[in-house]
Amino acid sequence: MKFISRYAFLLLAACCLCPAVAEAQSGKSASPKNPRIVNRVAATVNGRPITAAEVRFRMDPYVRELAMLYPRQGPRFNAELIKAKKAVLDELVERELVLGEFDSRNLVYPDSAVNEEISRRVLNQFNGDRDLLLTSLRKRGLSYSEYRDSVRKELAVAAMRSSRYDRGIPPTPDEIRAEYQATKADYRDMTKDSIQFDKIFIPSIDPSDPNVTPEQQYELAEKVAAGIRSGEMTFDSAARQYSHDRCSQDGGRWPYVKRSDLAVEFANIVFSLPENKVAGPLVDKAGFTIVRVIGKRQAPAPALSAPGVKERVDDSVRRKMNEKRYRAWVDRLRNKAVIRTFI
Repeated sequence: MKFISRYAFLLLAACCLCPAVAEAQSGKSASPKNPRIVNRVAATVNGRPITAAEVRFRMDPYVRELAMLYPRQGPRFNAELIKAKKAVLDELVERELVLGEFDSRNLVYPDSAVNEEISRRVLNQFNGDRDLLLTSLRKRGLSYSEYRDSVRKELAVAAMRSSRYDRGIPPTPDEIRAEYQATKADYRDMTKDSIQFDKIFIPSIDPSDPNVTPEQQYELAEKVAAGIRSGEMTFDSAARQYSHDRCSQDGGRWPYVKRSDLAVEFANIVFSLPENKVAGPLVDKAGFTIVRVIGKRQAPAPALSAPGVKERVDDSVRRKMNEKRYRAWVDRLRNKAVIRTFI
């Protein structure tokens, strides 16, 4: 598909220098007989490296969702990609600034806490599928040990922040209860959320006519989505006429589906949509999807008394109480630091 083939190039360009570019900038010619990655460092903070592989891994969820939302790319895609890269780099630079302070005290974060955090991320970011995490790491060129070290660094930064700014007056029981009520949905098991939607799937290859190109199929999907939005056709009639999935003859209406049963990128998009809004066409390897959310059911939030919940709420209150002082401290570290970026 010509209109989405630039995805891999954009991801590479957003995250690291290719050998030819790196050699050209250094005034040397690249050797085609011995291709190699000349610069795997995306940035340094006081000499501490941030690798391109880690940037690629952190960028991957953004790029995948953007590729689904903007299959033709264009200015909006590029603007969102640049914004995502900037946010990722800013987070990693801040991490290294604070981690430098942590390491200067010869502190160590326990392995058991790192294991627990990785398990939590597998649950929330990969629908509980550890193999999906490992596959994602391999595709992004990041080893499991590198990923584990990245998680350890993030936890160390959180610990440094707590040790520096969370030693003031502790939150009152009323403040903890109020914070819990405001944020309790964040502590639930999101893989047990479920959603109902109307869906039209148009495959990239027309099963009745192999001569139809993916570009033509995408144009058809665009036409169908525009027709639904304008009211020229109903979602029900469009699904019966154009959709190729198991619910097409039911007007595209799917029963409630658990988040864990959906592809991660598709789940992230549909769960973020307001009800009754038509989205798409979204693109994946198989074809193009038009979707309309009908209803959502969130998994129940754990009780405040559940193991670990009160501690997390307490930490959230303390972070908010000290956010201004923390940001001022990080800004001072940033102003004194030598920060170099190479992407």
